[in-house]
Amino acid sequence: MARSRHVVYNTDMRVTIRHKDIEMTDSLREHIERKIVEPVGKRLKREVASDAPILDIEAARISHHHHKGMVFCVSASLTIGTKLIRAEAVNAEIYAACDRLKDELLREIVGYKTKPQSLLKRGARMAKQYLRLNPAAWLRRGTREREEGR
Repeated sequence: MARSRHVVYNTDMRVTIRHKDIEMTDSLREHIERKIVEPVGKRLKREVASDAPILDIEAARISHHHHKGMVFCVSASLTIGTKLIRAEAVNAEIYAACDRLKDELLREIVGYKTKPQSLLKRGARMAKQYLRLNPAAWLRRGTREREEGR
C-alpha cells in the first residue's frame, strides 16, 4: 500500500504523478511525462492563459493476488477552471496502459474544446429549420435567383 507523489511544476500547468503498489522508476516517470504530459500541454496552449490546468496522474497495480491479465491501471484527472476531464486505462503492462490513457485523454480534451462550436452549429441548424426560408430567398453564388429591386 505504498503511496508516493511526484509533483512537476511547468510554466504551463501543474502536474502531479502518483503511484500505488508499484515502483516508480525513472524510465516510467519519463514515459509518463513524454507520452501524457507533453501532448496534453500541447493541446492546452490557449487554455493556459485563462486558467492554469492541473493534471493529476495516478499509476497503480489493481490486484495483489493476480499475476496475469489486466492488473495495471493508469488514471488522469485534468482540471481546467471548474471543468473536470477524467480518463482511465487498464492493461496488463503499465507502459501500454499509459499509451491507452493518452489516446483517451486527448479524445476527451478535443471533445471539451469543440463543444462550444458544436453547440453553436446545433443552434444555428435549429434556427434555420425554424425559419424555413423560401427557396426564392436563398443566395446563389453571389446572385439571387430572383431579381432584387423589382
